[in-house]
Amino acid sequence: MQKLYTRLFFIMFILMTTINVQSQVAIKRALVEEYTGAWCSSCAFGSVYSEHLANNYPNAIFIAIHSGDPMQNFSITGYMTNYYDALPTFLYDRVDFPTNPGQVSAVSAYPWNTGLDTLDHYLDIQYNQSPIVTVGIDQVYDAITREITVTISGNFVANATGDFRLNCFIVEDSISGGQEYNQSNTNFSGWTGGPSYLQPLIDSDPIIAGYQHNHVVREMLGTPAGATASIPTTVTNGSSYSKTFTYVLPAEYDENQISLVGTVQRFGADINTDREIVNANSQHLNLDSDDPTSSLSAISNNIIDLIVYPNPIDESSKVEFYVKKTGVITCSIYNSLGQEVAMLFNKQFTQGEYKINLNQYDLKSGIYYLKFNQNQSLQTEKICVK
Repeated sequence: MQKLYTRLFFIMFILMTTINVQSQVAIKRALVEEYTGAWCSSCAFGSVYSEHLANNYPNAIFIAIHSGDPMQNFSITGYMTNYYDALPTFLYDRVDFPTNPGQVSAVSAYPWNTGLDTLDHYLDIQYNQSPIVTVGIDQVYDAITREITVTISGNFVANATGDFRLNCFIVEDSISGGQEYNQSNTNFSGWTGGPSYLQPLIDSDPIIAGYQHNHVVREMLGTPAGATASIPTTVTNGSSYSKTFTYVLPAEYDENQISLVGTVQRFGADINTDREIVNANSQHLNLDSDDPTSSLSAISNNIIDLIVYPNPIDESSKVEFYVKKTGVITCSIYNSLGQEVAMLFNKQFTQGEYKINLNQYDLKSGIYYLKFNQNQSLQTEKICVK
């Protein structure tokens, strides 16, 4: 009888301490494309804006397409000039917004005149959408041959029709060089005043020597419009499609600074209204693909890529995870004694990338462990409640 009471008390304890978890949703990652150039007198603004995104939009992916300098890729620039009419301008998923008709969401060449709020307005429209597909990235890098083999997958979480295409972008950070890499800053340097977010540029020289160019698109492996015939024109909820790309990294590119951006794109006849980036994802190049202890190798082999932020958790905390293989997943929280204190969910998941919001209103201060389990494959994340 004592054992029965103990068991009932423990069940009641679990029920009482179940945390507030909203329904899991697929993750939308908005792609922000900047049209820029080292010679452009205003394009240093891109560094300010990319930092703003990193601090305020963690699920935005920022990339820079160069024109008229040594970082230009002519095949990319030739296609992307359909979207841009001045530098610097920005695209948001290559979508044509009614508030800016014909501009395909590229803002004017002087976005600082209207402030970061205007840029945030454009981004918010895309950033807060519920996607129909999530994007997965699996990669292998051969450090001897410098060949990258990357598989981009589109994992649909809704029924859809259209010409969907997979793509992979090669992106490099921290690029600098001779004089032709120095960044012009003549539109900002020496101002007597201006928005506070422009102060670093106001304090900089008219020509910034040794400038570090980040997020530079080196190549789009499926062409800028995406790889044809990579996804059927009719897809159903739960279906998944993938395409493998190979690319030999040129010797002058720094393998330590390379990222891979995977996209699912929609293609149509009208470049302004029928084409868009449906969703995207990004990973740093894994230099230890053959090392079973490396984090990205683990992502390739395990079921779930698990992130909790902020941690210590508060009312705004989120859990993001990538389900590599469709199946039933159990997620629970355990205390430091190994006792299960909360069940988040036990349900079927389609392959894809998801997030849930959670709070700790019913959890006492302490250390806990968030455990995901699928077919005996276990992944654990340590969390803290203040």
